[in-house]
Amino acid sequence: MPFIDILIFAVIAVLLVLRLRSVLGQKTGYDDPGRGKESAERFEQQPIPIRSDAKVVSNDDQGIDALRRADPSFSEAQFLDGAKAAFGMILSAYAEGDLAQLKRLLSYDLLQSFTQSIRQRVSDRESLAIKIEDISHVSILNVQVSENIASITVDFHSVQTRTITDDGGNVIEDEGTGKLDLVDIWTFERDLTLADPNWKLAETESPEDEA
Repeated sequence: MPFIDILIFAVIAVLLVLRLRSVLGQKTGYDDPGRGKESAERFEQQPIPIRSDAKVVSNDDQGIDALRRADPSFSEAQFLDGAKAAFGMILSAYAEGDLAQLKRLLSYDLLQSFTQSIRQRVSDRESLAIKIEDISHVSILNVQVSENIASITVDFHSVQTRTITDDGGNVIEDEGTGKLDLVDIWTFERDLTLADPNWKLAETESPEDEA
């Protein structure tokens, strides 16, 4: 009889061991190997949005076709409409000394130049008014894509009335005032890898500057 009891206890012990091994060997939901990776990814710094359709351009390339290869969504007509609108907005903001507006529309270096000119005007206690009478011609002169930066040079032909007055409201005569037929050559730039579709004015010149 004692032998039978010992045998029964032995069988029970074996069954308990097998049961424990089966339980301890199972993986629960808390052992998901991907969980640690997901947690780490949540704390990673979010990258700057990048256009999914933008192509990396490592070498210099020129022309509208080069820009379309880098940015298939580019529309020449839409760009020229935007450039024409920006032309008026930038001139108005410059005349009014609206630096907040200029900051949205100009590259960093050009913003510094415009800011210096505006501050000099304020120091001289002068006011500038620019009225665009007509924009007779807007065309693209040059397109270049280099290291994912697109540059478009635009030719503007316009008639403008520019007036400078002192702090007493007296008109100051200058060769740059009055009703003028002007040709402006502006270069706009955009980083094609960024989600921001807006172009910024990076450079201004006139035909005389090229001579």
